[in-house]
Amino acid sequence: MKRREFLIASGLATLPLIKPQLVFGNSHGTNNKDVLVCVYQRGAADGLNMVVPYADDDYYNKRPTIAVPKPGQENGALDLDGFFGLNPNMSALMPIFNNGDLAMVHAVGSPDSSRSHFTAQDYMELGTPGINSTVDGWLNRYLETLSEQASTFQAVGFGQVQLALKGIAPAIGMNSIESFSLVTKEGQEDVVQQAIQSLFNQNLAIDNVSSGVIAAVEELDISDPASIPIENGAEYPNTSFGSDMQQLAQLIKAGIGLEVACVDIHGWDHHDQEVQAMTAISADFANSLAAFYTDLGDTMANVSVVTMTEFGRRVQENASQGTDHGHGGSMFLMGGGVNGGQVITDWPGLANNQLSDGDLAITTDYRTVLSDVLINRLSANDLSSVFPGFNGPFNASIFSEINY
Repeated sequence: MKRREFLIASGLATLPLIKPQLVFGNSHGTNNKDVLVCVYQRGAADGLNMVVPYADDDYYNKRPTIAVPKPGQENGALDLDGFFGLNPNMSALMPIFNNGDLAMVHAVGSPDSSRSHFTAQDYMELGTPGINSTVDGWLNRYLETLSEQASTFQAVGFGQVQLALKGIAPAIGMNSIESFSLVTKEGQEDVVQQAIQSLFNQNLAIDNVSSGVIAAVEELDISDPASIPIENGAEYPNTSFGSDMQQLAQLIKAGIGLEVACVDIHGWDHHDQEVQAMTAISADFANSLAAFYTDLGDTMANVSVVTMTEFGRRVQENASQGTDHGHGGSMFLMGGGVNGGQVITDWPGLANNQLSDGDLAITTDYRTVLSDVLINRLSANDLSSVFPGFNGPFNASIFSEINY
């Protein structure tokens, strides 16, 4: 039977054979280095109400009803350094900050001025702000710089293959570890798998993809990361983001060669009633990251977490007690290699003459932070292809140089 006839006869011609998304290409690999976890806060998170510039009086002048109160006041910010404070809903991160494994970068973002969610997200994930002709993501281009044989699970995106991961280098998208399998009737997986293997001879691109699918499913089944327990008393929130971070920890513990991972947390577009809207999501964000940190324990020495969002919010609150699309924002950096316990910024100020068209001005290009982690924690050398046209500074010393 020809493979097309088999697919039609089995009913698989019109159905996906796998639940996860997979993008297979050339194989690459790594030496010892950190696992890089990129968390994307989709919707444009308000960095000013997460990392609160409570010592800047203009923050309160421009946000009379939605500003986070100063430390010591009811529901006040948690003091970080005498100028900035952490949103009290994110208190789970304070022990990590005090332990020196968490830092924040403020007044950071993309130099492109777009306030469109989709455009700004694309530019950020492509790593080429203002250039819409780029065909691959910055993380994929980093993977392309590697030369050694990669593991099947070198690059994983939860929920999808994020744009940052798309390109020639292989990447896997999964909704969950449990659902990462062939879609067949119960008890038919082995039969379908053997039939597929017999039909493909590796002469066509689809043959390589199909063999990659089978290999990935088999490898995950053997390593069985879903059976790895949560450790060190960590408690993940019962949320989509909490579940993704828990499963990501399982993949790391399973030792199957994970190098880079992308996870999304949606729902940061707070045009109305921002204080109420941010309460649950900011707590979910912080509690999930803190659980991940606790769960991995000593393994966090070789894991670097970087968060980003497409842009920040307007400094001035709107008539609906929310904030509209802005520019500068904040990033969170977590891991054993972070020079933590500090808010890193060239603070531009929030007075009218210090704003950029009404927004927090950007004084740090987000690619500086990403370059820093690639150089110091992933041992990258030449980033000219990863961030074409970006002239640095590449090494901001936010991350300690890796030392094995």
